[in-house]
Amino acid sequence: MKKPPASVTMDNIHEARFPHEQDRSSDNVLNLKEAAAVLHCHPKTLRLMARAHKIPAVRVGKLWRFSKERLRDWLEAS
Repeated sequence: MKKPPASVTMDNIHEARFPHEQDRSSDNVLNLKEAAAVLHCHPKTLRLMARAHKIPAVRVGKLWRFSKERLRDWLEAS
């Protein structure tokens, strides 16, 4: 798997907060735009990484979803 950018730390993911997160506080899933913001990369780059199976992601129809927990594990393993 490709290594995450150096600017990405565990704190980025642990502290990720989004305006609508209060509505889904128990949900541990990020959409493409949210995950890209947390990982400090362009959404298109993240989409390409997901398609190439370089980052843990699930495709739901045409949409990509990213588990915060799996992203944390992926960062720790990198």
